[in-house]
Amino acid sequence: MKKIGIFFGSDTGNTEKISKILAKNLKSFGYEPEIYNIANSKKEYLESFNFLLLGIPTWYYGEAQCDWYDFFDTLKEINFLNKYVGIFGCGDQEDYPEYFCDAMGILKEIIKKRNANLIGKWSTEGYKFQRSKALEDEKNFIGLAIDEDRQPDLTNQRVKNWAKLIVDHINRIKES
Repeated sequence: MKKIGIFFGSDTGNTEKISKILAKNLKSFGYEPEIYNIANSKKEYLESFNFLLLGIPTWYYGEAQCDWYDFFDTLKEINFLNKYVGIFGCGDQEDYPEYFCDAMGILKEIIKKRNANLIGKWSTEGYKFQRSKALEDEKNFIGLAIDEDRQPDLTNQRVKNWAKLIVDHINRIKES
């Protein structure tokens, strides 16, 4: 029950890097993360985990990264009932402030319709953007938003804090 599947899509390597940092932090809490590139993934891979962390970058005007986009139809075939999913993503809040991390919101819409239990909402404090489909409410993203273009110095601490948040949530789930 300590297994966590981390699935990412990445063109520049940023989301892959975040996945590796996340895995390292989860290991420090005693978990066994397995990292998969969504480009090489199958439906069965995601179905084999009860806890999933999905990393998706936003491109241009709020578009999902191409490997994720190609996987969306497969994602729509998965029943996420009794699965807990955290979403993290990369975006650029300066060049695309009206689309910051929108792909996270696109991904959320797909998995919520498939019964996913979302975990890991993250505060919007410290970010400057206009709009985002990744918002849970006025003060929170649905998951971890990363800006490697404008705030790379904050990435490691944000990932570490989010990993702790995820672990605490999983531990509460296990206890109930």
